[in-house]
Amino acid sequence: MPSLKLFGVTFDRSNATYMPGETVSGKIILDTIKEKQVRGLYVSTKGISYVRWTENDSSDDSKMRTYSNSEEYYHFKYNIFSTQDFDSRHKLPRGYNQYPFSFQLPNNIPCSFEHTNGYIRYTVKAVIDRPWKFDHECKAAFTVISNLDLNLHREKCFGVNDGMRKSFSRLCWCGKGSMDLQITVPSSGYVPGQTISTTLNYANYSNELITKVSATLLRRLEFYATSKSLSNVKVIKKASHFGPFPKNGHITSEILVPPMAPSYLQYCKIINLNYELVVSVHISTPCSKIKRTYPLLIGTIPLYYPSFPPPYNVVPHSSNSNVTKTAIMPVPMPRPEQASASNIPTAPTLDLANSSSFNLDIPPPSYEECMSGTQNIRDHNESDFVFGANTFFAPRYPVFNYPAPSISA
Repeated sequence: MPSLKLFGVTFDRSNATYMPGETVSGKIILDTIKEKQVRGLYVSTKGISYVRWTENDSSDDSKMRTYSNSEEYYHFKYNIFSTQDFDSRHKLPRGYNQYPFSFQLPNNIPCSFEHTNGYIRYTVKAVIDRPWKFDHECKAAFTVISNLDLNLHREKCFGVNDGMRKSFSRLCWCGKGSMDLQITVPSSGYVPGQTISTTLNYANYSNELITKVSATLLRRLEFYATSKSLSNVKVIKKASHFGPFPKNGHITSEILVPPMAPSYLQYCKIINLNYELVVSVHISTPCSKIKRTYPLLIGTIPLYYPSFPPPYNVVPHSSNSNVTKTAIMPVPMPRPEQASASNIPTAPTLDLANSSSFNLDIPPPSYEECMSGTQNIRDHNESDFVFGANTFFAPRYPVFNYPAPSISA
């Protein structure tokens, strides 16, 4: 495009991050070497999701089969200037020019998301309609954040208080002792910027040793094509502690929640997103790893007050089973107007007043790029000659500036 020095799309909001229902505004930037005769200039914006992967054909391993699916949430087109007369032309003046645009996002649209097997993406494309020639096109992506308010899902944000007894016996008549374990997490609901503190309290009545304790933040994805689905599991962050450890004590693992999309990706039917906390306790005796998985809810609006774990359970002694686990019953929380020092349940070994579950006096969130993005924003059926289509893009998610937790190992 020798006659174009610059052709691009910019957004009035510096972080290009918007919520459903908001107005997106920006400018088309044009810098031309000479005057151009064109038929029109228009802006096209759309929100779509798309999944695609390739795998071996189940009926013939020598062949590969591609699975895909897509959804469209909106597609708007706005003329900056145009002509209905096929033979008439507009003059695009020489030099630097800006053309403003704006449009309103629909309300029920999913959060932006990028992955190698699929995406939820929102873009603006500017097109110079040229008679008898290929059109000039440029493109830019922006982020949409659909709110997931943890306060509306408090039943999924209760703390974890998981007690168990591990019994050791190499021969059925020769007992080797036992170990009592208690895994405690203040809450199951978090926003980026908060810290997930996982505490293992243990009492060891055996000759075996705890050799390693780890807490892992896991992401589970499901992609749905028209005839098949694909699962993807990724470790987002992991905190590990290595022994030797004393016979009795506690170990606390802390994971800072990074910028990432909220759970579920509401309003998207072809991508589902969930998070889990996996706690692993490695014991010196063979085949004695204890692994517990707890669902997490990642939101965009933090809890107004903490979801305390239920009261500690008493683990009954049992020499007949390898691991005895108690049932966990959540403790209902009062509404904010009912909350007081006299009716909020307490946990004996955690200083929850200093944990990251409280909505402290913190500033509004910043919007930070997620850990992974896409190498380009070209759609699967789009031309290779679109300015900006080869641009790297990573959605920005709200991150709260919570103070560092005071709980230490």
